[in-house]
Amino acid sequence: MNIKRPHDSFFKQLLRDPEALKDFLKGFLPESLSKRIDYDSVRVIDTEKTDRKYRKLYLDLSVECRISGEESEIYIVFEHKSYPDRFTLIQMLNYLSVVWEDNIKNKEPLKPVIPVVFYHGPRRFNLPTEFADYFEVDEVIRDFLLNFKIVLFDTNRHTDEEILKVCDNFYLAASLLAMKHIFEDIDSFKPIFRHIVQLDRDHFLTVLQYVIMTKDLQEEELAKIIKRAGGDTMPSLAQKWIDQGMQKGMQKGMQKGMQKGMQKGMQKGMVREAREMVLDAIETRFGNYPVYFREKIVQMTDREKLKQILRMVVRAESLEEVEKEITWN
Repeated sequence: MNIKRPHDSFFKQLLRDPEALKDFLKGFLPESLSKRIDYDSVRVIDTEKTDRKYRKLYLDLSVECRISGEESEIYIVFEHKSYPDRFTLIQMLNYLSVVWEDNIKNKEPLKPVIPVVFYHGPRRFNLPTEFADYFEVDEVIRDFLLNFKIVLFDTNRHTDEEILKVCDNFYLAASLLAMKHIFEDIDSFKPIFRHIVQLDRDHFLTVLQYVIMTKDLQEEELAKIIKRAGGDTMPSLAQKWIDQGMQKGMQKGMQKGMQKGMQKGMQKGMVREAREMVLDAIETRFGNYPVYFREKIVQMTDREKLKQILRMVVRAESLEEVEKEITWN
């Protein structure tokens, strides 16, 4: 999970789970659409697309499926938001465009795309859900404008009870509740742990990781909250996860340290080589040179400056001329 973008990362991880994805589509798409999807055909597809200017775009989540009783396929493109972004629909328009450009490039028929905005910010998403709403014009002009609707899923528009009732997949339900309440203070959030601790081990640790990254909980406080919510078994799992995380962190730190050490070693070796080249060039051009001059060169650590001195040595008529041009400090 990306520590810099925990909401986005957790959203993608959640809906890449096949059962959670299907349950979300069944429960939260408009019924007129959800009842027509062939759920055996639902699959997450590559989210990397390239537009005509060869710029890469990464869709948050892209799903391909068939409509029941038909061979035709549709795409469902998700955009995740944890804050109200006024220009979300313009962003979605870019995504629709690159999907169709991909169809054209592959000489395929244009595929219908359903844009879905998954929003869980602290306040309601009271922004346009139709593209034409961006323009303040009368109905006559509006008829000629580009227009499309989004399917909006806003956690603020669903009660906890409704989410629990609609979701057959408990991992999806617990995750949606966690995302819905994640911006609340920890005391308000504590009841959500009653649902989180009921998950199986892997899903519990996934949701727990999201909560820890977002809420910045201390280990002792976390253990108390989990114990109150689910008894004595969960803290040991949490502790094991924390220990594993620390080990991975230490390994990463060691790897970074080794990389830095190798880089430093290479830099030192290159500086040493540059010093030797300067001293060899001086001896070749001018013969013996004063000890103090050698000591000053040996103390230098700036490779670029050593290269400048080497160029001076090559074109100078005498060592005195070189000394006059060098700025030692």
